[in-house]
Parts: sequence; C-alpha cells; structure tokens
Amino acid sequence: MLVGVLIGLAIMVGCFLIPIAHFVLAPAGPFIAGYWGIQYAPNPGRHYAMHGLIFGSLLGLFMGIVLSGMAFLLTALFDDSRVAVLAWLGTGVFTLYTGSMGTMGAMFYTLRDQQRAQQAAEQQSEPGG
Repeated sequence: MLVGVLIGLAIMVGCFLIPIAHFVLAPAGPFIAGYWGIQYAPNPGRHYAMHGLIFGSLLGLFMGIVLSGMAFLLTALFDDSRVAVLAWLGTGVFTLYTGSMGTMGAMFYTLRDQQRAQQAAEQQSEPGG
C-alpha cells in the first residue's frame, strides 16, 4: 500500500509541476493519483469502498505531512499572523481535499477492476465461451 501512496504523491507533484497543464491537472491530481496509485496497492479481498478509503486516508495523511512542513516553513519565514492562519487553513483544506478525491479515485478503480473480473468470470462460465 505504501508504494501505491508514494506513486500517488509523485503523480500529484507531477501534475502540479507541469507548467502548461497545471491549471487543468492540479485540481484533478488527487483523483488521478488515487486511480493510478491504487493499482500498486494489493487488495487482500477487501470491499472496494474500504480499500479505497484506506488508500485515500493514507494519501491524505502523507499530503498532510508534506503540507504541514510547508506551513511550518512559511510560518517561520514570514513573521505575520495572517500568513500563519492562511498556511494552516490551506493545510487543512488541501489535506481533506486530497484524502477525499484520492478515496474517490481509488474506489472508482477498484470497483471497475472488480466488475471486469466478474465479467471475465461470467464469460468463462458461459457454454461455448
């Protein structure tokens, strides 16, 4: 699961750093990270919602750690209470956004993967197929 979360973080950073595509990809970055990152997280038979929720929570936790470090840095560099309030408010909002969108992306992929496996099993069990 850790490898998938780290891949998801790398995808979000990549979506943020691409100059032209930044404005389109950055808001969708956590969803994309959840969708692609969950592929590297093994599912030991969990329900798709639980698997996605665990992955999204870990993704939000890791992003919260990164954003907390940035908030500490901004608070230390700028000795202004408004900067501190905005930095910590942004940390909270973006952590929750990352966790929820990452959960939705992971749940979407896991659900689609389970549906594909079910369809393949149905095609295998059909007579003549």
